[in-house]
Amino acid sequence: MNGNVIMPFAGQRMVCMALVFGMAMYAIAAGVLLKTNDGVGLAGEPIEVLDTVALAAGIVLAGVALLVRMLLSKKAEAADKDHRGTPRFLSRLIPLAIIEAGCLLAITAWMLNGKALPSLAVALVLLSIAIAMIPLQDPDADTI
Repeated sequence: MNGNVIMPFAGQRMVCMALVFGMAMYAIAAGVLLKTNDGVGLAGEPIEVLDTVALAAGIVLAGVALLVRMLLSKKAEAADKDHRGTPRFLSRLIPLAIIEAGCLLAITAWMLNGKALPSLAVALVLLSIAIAMIPLQDPDADTI
């Protein structure tokens, strides 16, 4: 996007939904893989440090994503209505990408170790945050 072309709100919502859908499908694929492997992780022996890394990264990335969302949203709201579309879209897209990184790391840790806690719990919390970030209604749309 070059600033002159603004993606319609419906398109912005679809991009956000696609990111969340990708996280969910990866989790389902990992779950099916673990189910067919009788719950044994792909690493054979659990990599304990990976659970710690997934938990710490999940907490840090969730905080960073929410902070980035807040800062970029303020910047987008400060812009005039005609130039607000792209900054507002970026204020949603960038935090979702940050959340996605933590979610995919946690799902991969779950897939490798075969233990749901803490990795799957971290992934589900991050996925929930991502779902909450999906825009449902265009804030600039005229409502009755």
